[in-house]
Formats: sequence, C-alpha cells, structure tokens
Amino acid sequence: MIQSLYIFQSNSKNLLYNKKFQSDEKLEMFSSFFSALQTFVSELTASSTESLSTIELGEYFVLISRIPEVTSDLVIIIDRDDIRETEKMIPKIVKIIMDHLDLFVNWDQKPEMLEMFDLKIIQLILSNKRLISESSLTANQSSILKSIWDQKGALSEQLRENLLTERENLTKEYLEEENYLKKYEISKKLIEISEKLHDDEKFIEYQTESKSLRDEIKDRKLRLQYYLDRVIESISYSKFAETYSYLYSFCLKLKNFVEPKIIEKYQSFAKTILNRNKVSKQEFREVIREVSIIEDEINRYLTLEI
Repeated sequence: MIQSLYIFQSNSKNLLYNKKFQSDEKLEMFSSFFSALQTFVSELTASSTESLSTIELGEYFVLISRIPEVTSDLVIIIDRDDIRETEKMIPKIVKIIMDHLDLFVNWDQKPEMLEMFDLKIIQLILSNKRLISESSLTANQSSILKSIWDQKGALSEQLRENLLTERENLTKEYLEEENYLKKYEISKKLIEISEKLHDDEKFIEYQTESKSLRDEIKDRKLRLQYYLDRVIESISYSKFAETYSYLYSFCLKLKNFVEPKIIEKYQSFAKTILNRNKVSKQEFREVIREVSIIEDEINRYLTLEI
C-alpha cells in the first residue's frame, strides 16, 4: 500500500504537496508522529543524490524520485511488498505533475488548481487496488520511529543528559499544571524532547495524552461558546433568570481554562443578576454591560491554536 506521498522543493526542501492515505481520525490523533515522519523524509531528499533512491524504514520503504523539470523531489512511503508496483506508477505521477507545472514552477497554488491536481493523484492511486489496503503507518509507530532515529545516529551523552533533565522538569510542571491550555503546550514540548531522545515509548505516550487534552479543549470551547451565546441572547430579551442560569453554567465550564479570580468575577456578576432587586439600578446596569462584553475578555484566554 502507498501510505504517504510528498513533493518537496529540491533546493529549499519546502513541502509543496502531501497526501496521507490514512483516515482523518488517524491524521489528527497521530499528528506528532506524521510531523516527525515528514521532517525525516525532507532530510532524506537533502542527502539523496540519485534520481531514484530506496531507503528502508522499519517495515516500510521510502522511494525518492528527483524531478528536475520542476526542481522537486517526489517521496512515497510504501509497504515492503509494493516496491515494484509503485515504481511502475511513479511515471504516471510524474506525468500528472508535468501537467500541472504552474503549481510547482511558478508556485501558483490557486485552490482550484490544487483541487484538480489532488483529485488526479487520488484517482491514480485508487485505480490500483493492489496499493490500497487497511494497513497503516500508525500501527507500527514504534518500529518506524526507531528506524528513523537509528539512521540519524546516537546522541552525545551530554546532550542526552540535558534533554533528560529538561523532560524531567517539564513532566513535573505538566503534572502540577491545572490550566488545560498551558498543559497542552507543555505536552507538545514533551513530545518534541522525547523525539530528540529517540524514546518511542514516551513519544507515543505523550502524543496520546496531547490528543486527549486537545479533544477536551475543543469540546470545552464549544460548550463555553454555547453558554455564552445563551447569556447574550437572554440579556437581549431581558430574561434575567435565564441569564443567571447560563452565566453560572458558563463559569463552571471555565475551570482549568482561566485563573480562579476571573471565574469568581463572573460568578459575582451572576449573583448580582440573581439578586437584581436588592442592588441599585446603576450597579445592575453596570453588571449587564460587563456581562455583555465577556466574550471580548474571555477570547484573550482561549486563543490557543490546536
């Protein structure tokens, strides 16, 4: 099976195009693994001097084909048994590339042109049923990572010691951190350090943990936005009992996202709205104004790209 296909610019090693024949769920779950894999194949193109190179990668092979007409390198990761079948397909892939020269020579990546190119690549791969299966790179992460790191060579003792110390400190920080956004950032650093340490077990462990945090953050953001929308809507219709209920639920969902004092401030707003008959009209109007602009303030805490 063809697992992944890349096209790199020969001189800069910029990634021009990539297609991974995995499910969207696998791509998201194992994004760190695919990132490490992409970096490795990019480095392979830099060291390759032949028009066609074959490099063993665990249970797979990497085929690198130089395409001088577009100053690019075609890289295909395949199952061990599919080398000959894939080599027959390479000229057909090159022809599709040559039919879309502007995408690579002039860097004219118009969306409609990319879509057409992408469609032709997919159709070509799918036309050969022998190169389609349920096998997946992600099922063999450990062996692939070890193969990558073996080819990169051993670390110096001093560098290894420094990285281990850094990871130990970050692990402690990770366990103590309660803010999910900060925790997620630490998890990405732990993945990076584990990759440098050539530690496949910890790499996979932190990658899984990072994915879990990422899902929790996404889910929590959706819930926060739901309650916030209901807060604003209820205020616009002067349904203040509903405003209190939605704002209180919003505060509960903020745990692990912002400092406790921010949650306490919003909870005090909710109490003022609940007891609106016991406060002055001026104080009540001010609280309603503050609640109306919560989204602007809270977005400063929730801008993490995931």
